[in-house]
Amino acid sequence: MDNFRYIRMAGNDQGWRRPHSGRKGGDDYLGKQGLGHEDWNFAHDIWEDGRYHLYLKATPANFDKSSFNFVLGAHASPFPMIIGFVENATYGLSELPEQLLLRRAQEVFALNEDDSLGSAYGQRSVEEIATLLKQEASGYRVSVAPRNLHILAQPVPMPLAIYEVSHPGYRPLPMTEKQYGLLKGRVLKSDTMASVDQEEEASFPEGRLVERLHRFRERNRKVVEEAKRLFIETNGVLFCEACSLEPEKHFGSSKMRNRIIEAHHDVPLSDYKHEGKTKVSDLRMVCPTCHRAIHSVRPWLSVKELESLLKPNS
Repeated sequence: MDNFRYIRMAGNDQGWRRPHSGRKGGDDYLGKQGLGHEDWNFAHDIWEDGRYHLYLKATPANFDKSSFNFVLGAHASPFPMIIGFVENATYGLSELPEQLLLRRAQEVFALNEDDSLGSAYGQRSVEEIATLLKQEASGYRVSVAPRNLHILAQPVPMPLAIYEVSHPGYRPLPMTEKQYGLLKGRVLKSDTMASVDQEEEASFPEGRLVERLHRFRERNRKVVEEAKRLFIETNGVLFCEACSLEPEKHFGSSKMRNRIIEAHHDVPLSDYKHEGKTKVSDLRMVCPTCHRAIHSVRPWLSVKELESLLKPNS
């Protein structure tokens, strides 16, 4: 039997690096407590045995007897999203170092601020939460060497021509070795891997993984330079397409001509048409304030949508 599976993880808006608020009461399994143990799957926490230990709500039969390769996914419409790959995963238990356990407990405790926790964790002290998390360590039974966890910089739509998710739940779904290899070949590209500039630490509502790839595409210098050149050729100067700010006029200085305006990737990154490289036509010119505003709501605004919002106040 081929030891290859697709497994869904519960949704997380922080790139599966830490828990976040706003999920209590949802219809997913984490809605009851507002917490999913998958929340730390991509936190790069090294356990006492020197390995990562991931939580998956379901694991395959005979997982304790053999190694497996997993395609990790997240539920989305219209297509499930691939978020990572785990290779040579084995069954194994360990414990978190005390400082990491305490950090996780503090992250959970912080969710009390807006009543985002259910009864199991809500209104408990950090120490009490740490005790609970320590007791639950047996759930983190997917043991993987750090080099074998491949995190995508952006969730990528599942290519239906290669693999179709047959069930929306958390059960491990079989796939062939060929399908696994084709999926890896399709999505593990230079512009969709975690080799993206790791200095980008902005965390917007869409999640850090998505934001990192988004920023990476906007930093594709050749495409950005060409987009700006064509914009200046057409319009004379760079200005914000949302609020119409023109730096030279706004600051009253010719030195600011064509400065500060940023190139924004205006095509939803979940769009199946944009698994590949950025095109000049994908980019819009925006000022830093509007750029931040676009990312401050969920889902992200398009430049046109922000322009429409600004019109009554202009």
